[in-house]
Formats: sequence, C-alpha cells, structure tokens
Amino acid sequence: MRVLVACEYSGIVRDAFKAKGHEAWSCDLLPTDQPGLHYQGDIFDILDGWTPAMHTSDCDPNGEGVCNITKDDTSECKCYGATQDGMEYKKIRDILFCRPKDNPHWDLMIAHPPCTYLSVAGAWAMYKKDGSINSDRMKNQNEALDFVRKLMDAPIEKIAVENPISVISSKIRKPDQIVQPYQFGHKASKSTCLWLKNLPKLIHTNIVDKGEFKVWIDKKTGKTKRQSVWIYECLKESKSKDHLRTIRSKTFQGIADAMANQWGGEKL
Repeated sequence: MRVLVACEYSGIVRDAFKAKGHEAWSCDLLPTDQPGLHYQGDIFDILDGWTPAMHTSDCDPNGEGVCNITKDDTSECKCYGATQDGMEYKKIRDILFCRPKDNPHWDLMIAHPPCTYLSVAGAWAMYKKDGSINSDRMKNQNEALDFVRKLMDAPIEKIAVENPISVISSKIRKPDQIVQPYQFGHKASKSTCLWLKNLPKLIHTNIVDKGEFKVWIDKKTGKTKRQSVWIYECLKESKSKDHLRTIRSKTFQGIADAMANQWGGEKL
C-alpha cells in the first residue's frame, strides 16, 4: 500500500506502517522528528499521489534528500522517478516529484489536522470578555473546518481523520469512533475521535487502567492542580505553550500500531 500520514511530524504513524512493509510518507509544515520518508510542505502538493523524487547516490553524493534541479530538461538527472520506467514526474517549486503510472494515487490517508481552532477545549476563546464573538477566532475556526473538509474529500479510497473532541462533530459530522490510549496499552486518557471512510473501526488491543493522577500546587497561582500523569509529564517536558501542544498532539504508539495492523495488515 501507499500510505500518506497528513499533518504528522513525529513519524510515529508513518513508521508503524513502514514496519508492516508499506510505502509510508508523512507530511507536515514542520520537519520530521525521525528520519524517514517525509515531505515538509503543503499537504495538497501531494494528495493526488505525488512524492518527492529520491536521489540516487550518483545524483546526490552528499545525501541531501529530494531533487532540487532547476532546469526543465531532467534527462541528465539520475533521480528515482526521472530515469525509471513506469514513473511519471513533474516539478513543484523546483522540486522534482514522481509517482508510479500504474498506481498514481495513495491507497490510504490518515490525517491529523491541527486542533488549535477545532478542539472544544478552546471554545472559551470564541467569546470576548464582553460576551461578543471573537471574529478572528471565528475566521480561524472556519478556515480549519474547510481544511478538514478538503482532507475528507481527498481523492483517496481509504481515509481516517483524527482529532480530539471538537467542533468537527457539530459542524461537519459526528465521528465514527472515539478511542482512548488505555484501550491500546497506555495508562492514559485522551479522547481521540476518528472519522472513517472505507475503514473499519479499530478493535481494542490491550485494555489497561486509565492511569494515575498527579496533584500539585501551581507555583504562580498557589492553586491546587490535578492532571493525569501523562499530561503532567508533558507539562514538565514542554518549553512553551506551542511546544506543549505539539507534545500532546503525538499519537500514542499503541494506537499507531493498531492502525497499521488493522488497516494495513501484512505487506501486499
């Protein structure tokens, strides 16, 4: 299978499918945390099956990655895709892209659209102190919903869109399934909604307890706080609010493995 993991920089889901023998790519505006097939850029550059052409050692002795040829004639380039039979290629912003002629599309996409303006946890920001609507926040939310709709409508046979409890449920449609990390071997609670197209619901693989809670005194406010241990560990690890958001957004390994095992199966 050709698998696209949209809006993922961690490589967790991508590598779970890679381990099953599939051609799995991740895509995000951020660079990947782990080495692997990753396109740093706009997901809509590659939704119809294009991937950056990978260099051969002859073409890229320094191992810099994708081809950055600037001339229109690609005949001298020894990149995979420019020279191999059965491939077609094009350039996007001077980067050579290729896809196989016999299977020009992705077979499966798992998308993790940013939840900043979608999650119900941030619903309070939709209103100003005087009770009026925050027009900037509303605009951002509408753009985020349009992004989700485009992902759901992508020309791919099998699609899963993942998000926490969010306005996608009320503005687009209710999720097909809600899963928890503790259903897949992690002692943590984190409601994860799945909107599925031509995919079965995930079967729980290892149900454990929901994990312990940490109680502590906030040094700034003096108030007592209570959080699950995994969130508390994220807070300790984070360097900023943005960093905390990226840490908490990572897919739990047990859920990623379940996706790869149940939606990818053995190597085809």
